[in-house]
Amino acid sequence: MNSRRVAVLFCAVVLVFAGVRAGLAKPAAEDASAFAAADAQILSEVRDHSEVMQNSEYLGDAIGPRLTGSPQLKQANDWTAVKFREYGLTNVHLEPWTIAHSWTRGTAHARIVSPTEHPLTIASAGWAPGTAGIVRGSVAYVDIKTDEDFEKYRGKLKGAIVIAQEPASLSPPKPDEPFSEVNRPMQTPPPLKGQPAAPSPFAVMMAVARKRTEFYKQEGVAVVLRDSNKPHGLLNMTGIGGEQFNIGAIPTAFITGEGYRMLYRMQKHGPVQVEIEMTNSFSDKPVEVYNTVAEIKGSEKSDEVVILGAHLDSWDLGTGSTDNGTGSMAVLEAARVLAKLNLKPKRTIRFILFSGEEEGLCGSVKYVEAHKDELEKISGVLVHDTGTGRVLTLALHDNYQDREIVD
Repeated sequence: MNSRRVAVLFCAVVLVFAGVRAGLAKPAAEDASAFAAADAQILSEVRDHSEVMQNSEYLGDAIGPRLTGSPQLKQANDWTAVKFREYGLTNVHLEPWTIAHSWTRGTAHARIVSPTEHPLTIASAGWAPGTAGIVRGSVAYVDIKTDEDFEKYRGKLKGAIVIAQEPASLSPPKPDEPFSEVNRPMQTPPPLKGQPAAPSPFAVMMAVARKRTEFYKQEGVAVVLRDSNKPHGLLNMTGIGGEQFNIGAIPTAFITGEGYRMLYRMQKHGPVQVEIEMTNSFSDKPVEVYNTVAEIKGSEKSDEVVILGAHLDSWDLGTGSTDNGTGSMAVLEAARVLAKLNLKPKRTIRFILFSGEEEGLCGSVKYVEAHKDELEKISGVLVHDTGTGRVLTLALHDNYQDREIVD
């Protein structure tokens, strides 16, 4: 693939959610080109007839959270396909791919039982197994940063309830570190063709995490508790099944920021005993999941494609309205507006609502694998996953070679 032709831009579909704040000014006569006229039509349609809120409400309220592999995600796939057809798009279909196991959340309860009693609020991490009934164990703070650190804990963690992160301040929150090893605004540009890629800091971090998990398993750790790192009793969520949707190695749960800090404080002063019970379940065989796809056919270069996309899946502790109902419904609204106005783009516009994003961009990867022979014909990709609020910029998603085009 010629990488200069495929700019993967992590951004918003500007047709919606930005809105029109102060009415629509007609383009000046000297600017009244075909493009300016089309822009005016689009903005007017969005301002006067938007369906984005009613669609967002239906997705969040009537369907709800859309965990990959769940019946709710399949319902959302089917509903968005119906809406695409209703809006007049063509080639509407679901493209299947397969995950190793679906996961269903059960119950999760925890409390400190010694040296005094405190209730704790927890939620299982995605793809975490349950406990074998109620388990009781001592809290162990495990601070592993190097390979040498593993030996400090060998033989000491059997049956333990492990916490493994020194907590930061919740109020005020710790400032972002934009130039940290993992999160920084400009990572190393991709190598020239034929040259090896620089090591990925994120990949290194994940490799350490996998090694630590394997160590926990060998040592017989009972449960891992992860800091939600949010104030006001809020819970965070991610998964431990990886991009293969495997059954997690150890029962793992998120605990509120306040609860995590209590455990961290108490274990510094003496033994702390905690009781935990988690019940989750898995499918006993692989499960088929789907990306929803629809098109507006190009009038001149129909074999060349511009993709507008967003991920339809979500985690399951909320309704998935922000992450990423906002992006999915923006893409659906863009499809509605362009189809209604019959603007006849030169290239085919393909709308894709991906699944499996939360577990590692999995639906997107599967789409590329299934369409690898078409990549030379993809002129651009715009993906909306920015949540609520005004979209202020476009991110290049490591495609630095396309900065000049985007600027």
